This record gives sequence, structure tokens and C-alpha cells, in this order.
Amino acid sequence: MSSAVVGLENDDDDYDRREVVAESLRGVPDKALTVVALMDPERPAPVHTLQDARNIYLKERLGDDEDGRKRVDRVFKRVEEALGDLTKLPLSGLKREHARKVRDHMLQSEKKGGGTLSPATVERELNLVTAVVSLALREFDLAGEVANPFEKLPVGSAGNEALKNESDKRDPLPADVIKAMRERLSSGAVRLPEIGLIWRLLEGTGCRMSEVTGLLVDDVDVTSDLPHIRIQWNEDRRLKTQVSIRSVPLVGDALDAAKEALELSREGRALFPRYSGKRGGDGASQILMKHLRTITTNPRHTNHSLRHKMKERLVTADVSELVQNFLLGHTLRGEGNTAYGGERAKLVVTTKALKKALGLPE
Repeated sequence: MSSAVVGLENDDDDYDRREVVAESLRGVPDKALTVVALMDPERPAPVHTLQDARNIYLKERLGDDEDGRKRVDRVFKRVEEALGDLTKLPLSGLKREHARKVRDHMLQSEKKGGGTLSPATVERELNLVTAVVSLALREFDLAGEVANPFEKLPVGSAGNEALKNESDKRDPLPADVIKAMRERLSSGAVRLPEIGLIWRLLEGTGCRMSEVTGLLVDDVDVTSDLPHIRIQWNEDRRLKTQVSIRSVPLVGDALDAAKEALELSREGRALFPRYSGKRGGDGASQILMKHLRTITTNPRHTNHSLRHKMKERLVTADVSELVQNFLLGHTLRGEGNTAYGGERAKLVVTTKALKKALGLPE
């Protein structure tokens, strides 16, 4: 960079060249370190800290996502409680001991309403810390030189047992409960028609609540030879993982529900405007749970039990695990995304599988 400065030809003028360039960069955002390097090339490169990792994650991954930023702040407050000042913790100095210390502190941390954080919550928070550190190692060119001590950190024997049983907290929703719920939602007990349509789409697709409430009108195709909804990221909905991005067939009553949803009056692009915001799925979930509790008081019966029910139906119909994962947005193993070629081929296969699981004619 300093070699581009002309008019200073002697080797002795090298400092002057650097000073000219440095002066031109003073006050320019993100150029402070460049100025320091120019004026003092012998100074060691800056040491990137855990605080730097947090900051670059906020900048590169979350932008103006306020909910996401609040979650990072909450989790890294626990990290700081466990390890001390984050600005004094170089990434290159992080050891497995630090990670275990954070984990143990989280397991002992109090939660609102009393008690301590569940192992499942600790697992999620540690996953976030792992993601933050991994991004920083890549962005700061430390990957391959510095290991991420939070990767594959077990929550502990007791924690692992609790995590293993986490899915046992919900049962597939029984057929009689589903029938009674649909009758209730269509009987006039619900003031807003969107709530009944959301339930029918959840039941007929196995999607997550936020995946349905976050749909845009353009995500819904009811006229092609393979009707489907497209689950993808938008500004009001961030997906759990890359594999959550997918096309889910619309068959039977779910197709009818999607058509009815498109006919509703609306402003904007959201299919369900009232529930399309970042917390909209929570609002729809609370309303549905209120109605579900008039039918069943079993704590293992929740809205999410519809997703477990779809999983059960797919297994009973002898649908392969790979196709199940395509439909439900679960992690793909082995041949993964390339197994059936392009999106249309996958949609053909998943449509056939879903019809089979729901007992519909092909």
C-alpha cells in the first residue's frame, strides 16, 4: 500500500511513505488497525478475544434481529459470569477447561420462576457459544490453528439422561384428540379463522409452528401439479438449520386449508399477517393451547404433538428415514440432499410419501 506513494524515492523515506498513507486513513471506519500496522510494523498482531467473537457474530449473523441479539447477550452474560472479563480472554488461549467451567456454571444458573436451567436449555446455550467461537475462528483466520473447546462438549451424565428424555415430554397427539380439536376450531369457538387454518396446516404437513405462521403468500403454491409450501428464510422468520429450508407437499385437507388461507383479506405479503412477526408464532401457539386444554389436560399433549403425530404416521407407513427428514426438515445423513436430485424430484417423492402416511389415494 505504501509503495503506491510517489515522490519519495529513497529507502530512508519508507517511514514517510507509511505516514502519508496512515494519515489518509485516519478516521476511516475499520481502518484503525491498518494505521497502527503502517506506523509500527514491528508491533505484534492484535490478539482476538472472546468479546471480539461475540461482536463479530452480532455483526455478521444477526444484524438488526433484536430477539437474536438479546439471546446472545443473555448467554454471554453467563459466559462472563463463569470466566470473567471477555476482553481478557484470547481465543487462542481458550481450553477445554474454560468450556467445562461455562457448562457447569450454566447447569447451576437460576431460571425465572425458580429452579435451575434444564440440561436441554444448557445444551442450546452451549450450541450458541460454539457457533459464535466457530465463526470468529474463521473470520479471524484462526481456523486450523486454534481449536474450538466448546465443540462436542457433553452436558454431563445426568444432563445427557435428561436430554435423552426431552422428546419423551411430548406424545403424538391421539386421533380422537385431533378430531375433537378440529371440531372445536370449526364450531365457532374461535373468533379468528386463521387459527383453524394454521391448525389444519400443522396437522397435514408436520411443520413447526413458526414455519406455518411465517409463510408468505408467495411461498404457497396451490395450482401446480405438485402443490406445496416453501419453507425458507424471510425477514420475520429465521430457520433453525439449513436443512429446515425445504418444500413441503400440500395434500388432502392441508391443500384445502392453504386455498382458504389465500382467500382471506390481507394487507402485505404474509399469509397470516396477524401471526407473521418474530413472536407471532408464540401468539398462535398460546391460542391453540388454550383450546387444546379444553379437550386434553395431558401435559404431554401440545401443539408440537402434531409434529410427533406426523412422524408416527410416516414411520407406520414405512416411509424411509431420508424421506422423513426431507419432509420434517431434520438433519440429513449419508447421501443427504443429493439422493433424489433436484427439488422437483424430492417433491414428487415426498408427495407420494405424505399421501401414503395420511391414507390418501395416489
